[in-house]
Amino acid sequence: MIDSFTSLVLQAFYEVGEYSDLPFPPSALQNVFDILDDLNDPYFSYRDFSGVWTVHHYEGIEQAVVTVNGVEPCGAITFTYQGNHVFNVDCFVEGV
Repeated sequence: MIDSFTSLVLQAFYEVGEYSDLPFPPSALQNVFDILDDLNDPYFSYRDFSGVWTVHHYEGIEQAVVTVNGVEPCGAITFTYQGNHVFNVDCFVEGV
């Protein structure tokens, strides 16, 4: 379950659907939402999550790859976690 966002733009997108300031291309927005929705599951399990999404680990930060139309990587949703609690949810977009 998401306990904190670092990116207020990402938080606004997930909570109220505001995407005008989100740096991802429109064709990736459903992918972004689905990743956030899985991170916000009260029964979040990293093992289950990483079985569904492509996730990379870099120095204590997890990166779930965001794709355009499910094919071309365009960035990532970054986060840390402890148990089923997810923290510091942020994003990285290639070329931005």
